[in-house]
Amino acid sequence: MDDIGPKALTGAALAAAMMVAAPGARAEPLRYIPPVSNPLFNESPLITTEVRPVFIHHDIPKGFLTGGGNVDVAAVQARVAITDRLAIIATKDGYADVHFAGVLPDDNGFANIAAGLKYALVLTDDAALTVGLRYEAPLGSLKTAGISLQGHGDGFINVFATAVKQFDRLQVQASVNANMALDSDADSSLLVGSLHANYAVTDWFYPLVEFNVFSVIDHGARMNVPFEGFDLVNFGATDGGTVATVAAGARFRIASNVLLGAAYEAPVTSRKDITSWRVYADAVISF
Repeated sequence: MDDIGPKALTGAALAAAMMVAAPGARAEPLRYIPPVSNPLFNESPLITTEVRPVFIHHDIPKGFLTGGGNVDVAAVQARVAITDRLAIIATKDGYADVHFAGVLPDDNGFANIAAGLKYALVLTDDAALTVGLRYEAPLGSLKTAGISLQGHGDGFINVFATAVKQFDRLQVQASVNANMALDSDADSSLLVGSLHANYAVTDWFYPLVEFNVFSVIDHGARMNVPFEGFDLVNFGATDGGTVATVAAGARFRIASNVLLGAAYEAPVTSRKDITSWRVYADAVISF
């Protein structure tokens, strides 16, 4: 799996484009189940008004320079439909508590803030294709031993495309992101691709599987270290690479406008960087 990189991400982009046909009349898919893992980058193609509280427990490998540790993150995403095709999205915020097993001191603080717009190019009764743009402002306070854990430059510009296709009870989604550091000397730029599939076993139970790839396409020059972060963390490392993960879990519909989700995620490449495994729990509340 170590040869996974930009080619695989290009494939995800092609998959997203191939999943939808020519633009049709406005109609949401018969049912839409959003992904659970990679909540920052794997954006919904639908135009909705919703809030999404998210909890993440992230385990750091024992082989990492700190001897292991963990990060707990609590955040709330928000999306507001302006028209049937245009929405404002706020997808990164929250509070993180970082515990290291050794070397570096523990810390806690606020995450950076990321927000932007997305526009649906295609909306039919069984498919959607959406593009978007967001800016991550370097407003966070998460540090350890004076080291900024979320970048040290002018923030990030993220350009993305995301698509979903319905096949009766099966739903497939693909997305691709370019997360570009505005100060390449300080931070690393990433290409991120995601695939998601779920199956409607019942009207309330949707098991799912997801595949995510995070690939550094422009190394930073802030830290001379052989590892990089992916979503919450950006070290500006001089030696970042590619990490692929697989997540499995389920969503549960507990009301017509409320979905609960849970998933477990772990790397499938030998390169893990700062990720041993993760668990997610969230709720999607639509209005």
